[in-house]
Amino acid sequence: MVTGFRFPKITAEALSGKRKTLPDAASGGAPALIVVAFAREAQDMIDSWLIPVKEDFQSSERIAIYEIPVISSAIWRPMRKIIDSGMRSGIPDAEHDYVMTIYGGASELTGPLEITDPSSAYLYLIDRDGIIRWEGKNFAETQTLYRLKEIIRKCLSQGKRTKEDAERREEPSVPLP
Repeated sequence: MVTGFRFPKITAEALSGKRKTLPDAASGGAPALIVVAFAREAQDMIDSWLIPVKEDFQSSERIAIYEIPVISSAIWRPMRKIIDSGMRSGIPDAEHDYVMTIYGGASELTGPLEITDPSSAYLYLIDRDGIIRWEGKNFAETQTLYRLKEIIRKCLSQGKRTKEDAERREEPSVPLP
């Protein structure tokens, strides 16, 4: 288990063309759900988690969701523009900043995140400091999905409290007579 550890630093180009580094790009008060997958066949697993999470959180509260497809064979690297173009056509423009494809080895992820099965989807919820607060894999199950949503709510409320605390600290003090 990697819960409680900082998410490893990875840099990749998003479908938008921007170069991003996680967990730094995900910092800023809101939690982020990071999905790592090595096989296209894992998309149904990913959807089993993301559809309910988006239904509960995307409209009312902000949670960043990053998808990291890993294409580990170097054979595909020369075809990256074609592959990325195909992905862009199937993903809404608003989500292009949040899809970061890794071409080639992904040992910076697989080792630290204890990823052992490339046919599975792996999910990590990180807080505003990049600390992994929850991890899951494969298909969502009712209780596990409930627990994820519970932890997202907790991270969101902690982010709000931190912001309120900072605002309180910025208020000028009133001198005593």
